[in-house]
Amino acid sequence: MMYDPTKDAGRDAGASKAASRSAGRNDAREALRESEARYRFLFENSRDMIYFSSVEGDLLQFNSALVETLGYTREELLATKLEALCINPPGREFLDQVRGRDFVKDYPVSLKRKDGKAISVLATACVMRDQKGMILGYQGIFQDVTGQRLAEEKIRKSCENLKKSIEDTIRAIALTVEIRDPYTAGHHTRVAKLACAIAREMGVSGEQVDGVKTAAAIHDIGKISIPAEILSKPGRMNEIEFSLIRTHPQVGFEILKTIEFPWPVAEIVLQHHERMNGTGYPSGLLGAEILLEARILGVADVVEAMASHRPYRPALPIAEALREIACNRGILYDPEVVDACLNLFQKKGFKLD
Repeated sequence: MMYDPTKDAGRDAGASKAASRSAGRNDAREALRESEARYRFLFENSRDMIYFSSVEGDLLQFNSALVETLGYTREELLATKLEALCINPPGREFLDQVRGRDFVKDYPVSLKRKDGKAISVLATACVMRDQKGMILGYQGIFQDVTGQRLAEEKIRKSCENLKKSIEDTIRAIALTVEIRDPYTAGHHTRVAKLACAIAREMGVSGEQVDGVKTAAAIHDIGKISIPAEILSKPGRMNEIEFSLIRTHPQVGFEILKTIEFPWPVAEIVLQHHERMNGTGYPSGLLGAEILLEARILGVADVVEAMASHRPYRPALPIAEALREIACNRGILYDPEVVDACLNLFQKKGFKLD
């Protein structure tokens, strides 16, 4: 029998392929071990609480962060259902959300610590399924945001206190003006009430309503520069006296312009006597050149002033004040503002007092 070198070459090639496959499997196993080690390191050292649970909610596996944050022992947690840890929303509701969506992210949950205290977390969780789609369990992460929530609450309270301080200051300023001009006592309060109602009727933002309320409460602050005898003069004013009265929006602006309100209060005060056709003062602005808040305040100011007692005339019927703005709708006064004001009085029973 003659020696056939191709047979040995075939055997060598087969052995080489087998060795290559074996080496590949070894490399894959090593890569898998390295990957598992990396994920195990991340799992154990994460500051966030990571868990795996059964379909019934029994905790099967979890990291040290869950133990340390909640204060339970590992044995206690292994004997605890996930839903027992969730108190708001209730655990069953939380799991129903996960099951219904298959995945939730940044879902706000309150967890119960062993000492009875609640902590705020953001939950990210998903359903684990087998190849047939059957639910095997749940896996997820709880991120503790208790400190963040406490900080947010502190900021919220600080903002509330600041808002109250601003409101108290505004009331004090308004009272100062009314003491000098007793015939307009309550004017600012009533104008603010009507202006805010008009703004809400028009559907403006809550932020703008707050700005209208603030500006309305002090819109006549500039009158502190006008002699009291002019403000309370029982007869008609002469041209010089009226020219002094017309300075109060500008004076008010100068007083308020350096105060950093969250709203353009100084500009609203400056413009509340401007009129749509440019005949107002102090700048003769036209239409949309006037801030919406100032257009609202202008209408509220006219209606309240006409319906209230003044040293030179008795109070006029509210119907006459409404007739004034209706007749000058689109001429002196913003038509949308007028419509909102008329709707309040004629259809919704609004009262100034």
